[in-house]
Amino acid sequence: MSNSVLKAMKIQSRVGIPIVRELEKEIGKERAHAIVGKAIAGAYVDYRKTKRFEADSPPLVEQEVDSGFPVEREVVDNFDETHGHNIAGCKSAEFFRQIGEPEIGALMTCGVDFAAKDLIRPEWEFGRTQTRMKGASHCDFLWHKG
Repeated sequence: MSNSVLKAMKIQSRVGIPIVRELEKEIGKERAHAIVGKAIAGAYVDYRKTKRFEADSPPLVEQEVDSGFPVEREVVDNFDETHGHNIAGCKSAEFFRQIGEPEIGALMTCGVDFAAKDLIRPEWEFGRTQTRMKGASHCDFLWHKG
């Protein structure tokens, strides 16, 4: 697991959490989270562009090329039109749960998966039923090319 990504996330959270909390007070939680989520998703897509990922590439390609995220993945399904993997270990979830901010942690990390889906892999359907951030034993990532 990458220490540099985790270190950057911890630094970002020191600024991001207070900003989200102030926005919640000013414009409401739902609107604040929508704005922050959109901004984070956009930043993630920009980051992906620096890695030269191709749009609609199979999910496994991303895992093989970009191992910088502080997670432990286990592939459970990998075919031409389907892919599934579980995140059994997640340093981000451990950190945000430890500081008592799993909801904002989910916004800053987990939410990007859904928010950026149409920009990253528009021909694939994505689903997830649980996350470590919200207390589950693992995050389940399910992809189906539609």
